[in-house]
Amino acid sequence: MKRAPIVLLLLVLTVAAWFFLKPKPPEPIGTGARLTFTALPDLAEKFSGDHAYAQVKAITAFGPRPPASENYGKVMAYLEAEFAKSGWTTARQTFTRVTPRGPVNFCNLLARHGTADWTKSLPVVIGGHIDSKDLPAFHFIGANDGGSSTGVIVELARVLATDPQAAGQVELVLFDGEEALLGSLTHADGLYGSKYYALELSKRSTWPAIGIVLDLVGDKKYPIQSNPDAPAHFSDAVKSAAKDSGFDLTSYPGQILDDHIPLQGTKLPTLHLIGDFTQMPYWHQAGDTLEVIDPAALEQTGRTVLRFLARVKGS
Repeated sequence: MKRAPIVLLLLVLTVAAWFFLKPKPPEPIGTGARLTFTALPDLAEKFSGDHAYAQVKAITAFGPRPPASENYGKVMAYLEAEFAKSGWTTARQTFTRVTPRGPVNFCNLLARHGTADWTKSLPVVIGGHIDSKDLPAFHFIGANDGGSSTGVIVELARVLATDPQAAGQVELVLFDGEEALLGSLTHADGLYGSKYYALELSKRSTWPAIGIVLDLVGDKKYPIQSNPDAPAHFSDAVKSAAKDSGFDLTSYPGQILDDHIPLQGTKLPTLHLIGDFTQMPYWHQAGDTLEVIDPAALEQTGRTVLRFLARVKGS
């Protein structure tokens, strides 16, 4: 008769310990003043899916690019040169983290148009990840998973540069270490780059108004979805932007662990656009190659982002 209460007590203590001790994403404390966002001019028609596709092709030509690999370094150098062509200044954000595979050196790539004062934020942050998942069993290229969002962001840089005033409101960031080094993403393994970026963001003297994170946006067969927890005025603006870009945007069910989570942890209102990877037969498989990338899907994504920034109300 006395065993039941003891077992129950142990169960409660175990659940409580798990709740308080389970790995959680960092919670940066930002003290900077929130910036005011002024809608950008509509530059959507300038975005070229073919140009974005060429960027994805160039990136995937280097082969697998897990963190700290030789190929990752080659992709970084390539991207720096591409940003420079459009007048963007880049900065490498390097850091080391203890992972399930031991200490790993990571490197995010940040870009701003013209000169850059990295102690202050700009109103808009647009991010995606560069790295491909390290899958030793086969040659994983990650054309859609990492490559597509990177290609879109490089093309966004080219388009925004045609209007320096608009470009001056945007910071681009390409995250390292989005992928878990072991199995699936958890709060303890993965999102290394966006977690570090969020921590550093919290130290700046000013705070962004809008965050946008892109992932797996290159395959038209699997429609892009948005996060259901985005602010209502974000959802209204992006659904309108998507419709004018040729597709109906829906919200994905539940929660997805991706690079937008650390940004949201800083209280930055963030829009997350991601293809329905749960239906992609090649997700984290050898089939994630250039053949699955559709220039039309890249174009829809890029034009949706630009139309969203032209329509969303200031935060």
